[in-house]
This record gives sequence, C-alpha cells and structure tokens, in this order.
Amino acid sequence: MLQETDAAELRALQAKAYGRDGGLTEADAARLRELEGSRAEPEAAPIEMPSDGEGSRADAAIVESSDVPAATASGSPTAVGAAPEGPESTDQARDEGEGLASVPRPATGLRQTLRRHWKAVAAASVALLVIGVAAGWALFGRDDAVALTPEQQERRAELQVEGKYDPGSVRAIGQDDDVIVWFATKDDGEMVCVTIDTAEDSARQCQRAEEFESGAGAGVSITAAAADGDEAPQQIWASATRTMNGEIVAFIQRWDNTQEDWLAQFQGEERESAEDLVAQGFEEYSFSVIGYFGDAPVWSAQRVVDGAPQDCLVVDAVDALECTEAGQTQVPGHELEVSGVTVDNATGASSSWSVTLAYTPTGTSYLIVSGEAPAAEATVKPGETFEVGGEKQDPIQVEVPSDDPAG
Repeated sequence: MLQETDAAELRALQAKAYGRDGGLTEADAARLRELEGSRAEPEAAPIEMPSDGEGSRADAAIVESSDVPAATASGSPTAVGAAPEGPESTDQARDEGEGLASVPRPATGLRQTLRRHWKAVAAASVALLVIGVAAGWALFGRDDAVALTPEQQERRAELQVEGKYDPGSVRAIGQDDDVIVWFATKDDGEMVCVTIDTAEDSARQCQRAEEFESGAGAGVSITAAAADGDEAPQQIWASATRTMNGEIVAFIQRWDNTQEDWLAQFQGEERESAEDLVAQGFEEYSFSVIGYFGDAPVWSAQRVVDGAPQDCLVVDAVDALECTEAGQTQVPGHELEVSGVTVDNATGASSSWSVTLAYTPTGTSYLIVSGEAPAAEATVKPGETFEVGGEKQDPIQVEVPSDDPAG
C-alpha cells in the first residue's frame, strides 16, 4: 500500500501525465511507474465465474478480452512464448483459459490504457507538432531572418525602389554588427541580387536565378574604411546561398587588408594601371585583367556611382571605359563594348576595331577582340572628324562615316 504522501504524489503525477495540457519529464515518468508499481494489484473485487455451461465460457472470454497482460502490451520479445502445437496443446490452453477466468483482474479503461502507453501518446503529439510547424514554414514562408529597426525598414523600401526589384522580394538575410545583407529578385524572378550595406557605403551584385539555384551562390564585396586612420581598412565579403531546407542565408566574412598587399599581384605597367583604377574609385578586389588589346591589359572592374554599382570594361590601349548597371552584363544578349577607327597618317587608310566583353548563358565571361590595337596614330570613333596631311602636307579634314543609318 502507498503512504499518504506517496498517494498524493501519485495523483499529482497522474494529473500531469493524463491532463489536457500535461507532460512529464523522464524523471517524472520513472517516478510515476515506481509509484504505480507500489500499489496493490487488485483494483476491483474478484469476479466469481460459473464453473460450467455455455454462458460461463462466454462470460470468461469477455473478462479475458477486457484486459491484456502488461508484458504483452509492451511488445517485449520475452513477453510471449511459442505456443505448442497439436490437439493436446489446444485442450490444455482451453483448460488454462477456463481456470484463469476466476482469477481477479484489475479494472480497465481509457485511463489504464493511457497509463500504459503514455510514451507513445507523447511521441505522437511531438511528431504532430513538428509536422505542423514544418507545414507552416512550407506554406507561408518565414519573415526576415533579421529583426529590422525602423531605419532598416526605411532602407528596405529605398532598395525596393532603387533596384526596381520584384514587389515584396527585398528581405534581410544576415547581419554582423553594422553590416546587413539584403536579398531580392527582379525581372519576375529571373535575376537574384545581393546587396551589402555598411554604415557608410553600399554595394550590389546580381546574377541569373538559374545559376543561383544550381548552387553557384551569389556574392558581393565592399571595402570599409577603418574608424582609426592608423588601422588598415577592412574587406567585407557577403554571399547568399540556399540551405538544404530551402532557406536563403547569408555568409559574412571580414579581414583587414592594405592596398599594398592586394596590389602586389600586379607588376610593372599593370601595377600602375591598377593603382589608377583605385584612384578613380573602382572597388578593390573587384577588378582583374581579362585579356589584352595590343600589349595593354583589358580590365573587368566594378565601381559605385551615386550608390548604384556598375560593371565596367576598361581598355588601357585606347584609354577607354564603358560601364553599365551591375548584373546587366550577365543578361543574354547584353554586352559591354569599346570600339573605334584607327587611321594611318601616312596613307589615310582607316581600319575599325572593337573590344567586347560578353557572357555565356551560364554567366561565364569572355573577351572578343576585333581588329588591331592602334599605335601612335589618331583613333577616332564613328561620327567624329580628324585631320590628315595632304600631298603638300596641307591639313585635310576627314569625317568618319556614322554608324547611324539615317546619317
């Protein structure tokens, strides 16, 4: 028999286990099993059954089926033995069944069943909860991964307008101190864009959505000036990728760098050109040599103008520059091109040339060079005029035919 304090504890644990909002810890469950095992087995008065007659057998079957031995219900492999075969064993089992009919059995019901199977009920409840949460994420999605301040909410609205993104697609996917990363789509989801904001600057990079979904990811970098003038500036790189469960998350990396360390990869005249590009406002780490026109390098570079990043083609041989909105160069059919006409001062003969930065449908860049790079001769573009020497070295003005069909 249970002591009074044990009985009170048992009632409290049963209320937690079987109540509407109940739940047990492992320790509580172990204690509940211990208390229930300490109770006296009989919970009801013994039921006397008639010793013979059809009615007695039927009643015995009903009593036996009203309860299942605990070992059998638990599914323990040692709870059920192999039943002997043959008619003798059948008669023996019948006799044993009739004898068991007179053994007192505890009362059963829903409460007793739940008591045996509380673990299964708890596990099923947890499984349903997990399924419900997962279905909610799948159907309704998740809010921004970053809790936005009022100022950041205003910034999100600004990005929506400035970038001409798909309505409602701009969301914050990561933050590290004063750095926040935004993700958005444009052109009805055909392009994905990543924007990185610091306290003083911003940069953006876009690429085709199919490349992003193929696992290539999307990234953008920015150089943040150090608060202390004696410290090296920081290079910040942010990339967006899709996780296994479909979420889009940001990875943010920072490292200190000096201009000398990074520019050390360029030598001779290329080093001078790289320094000029930095002085002109091009982002460090954003430009690289993609080919040559004549003996001079051709650069692919990125800069930020009025808060909007631009992809640029820089041709040193003719000191020419062509830029477009960042990400547009990766749209099929969109190219960056610098072209012109070279005139031989001695003969007056002219020849056209062009340098084109193009992209494959998968986003791989390649350079197309047509014609020869001009040397010291004058280089003019269609529609411009220039002077050459005549027979007696008199200046003659020549107009280069325009590309416009209308003249």
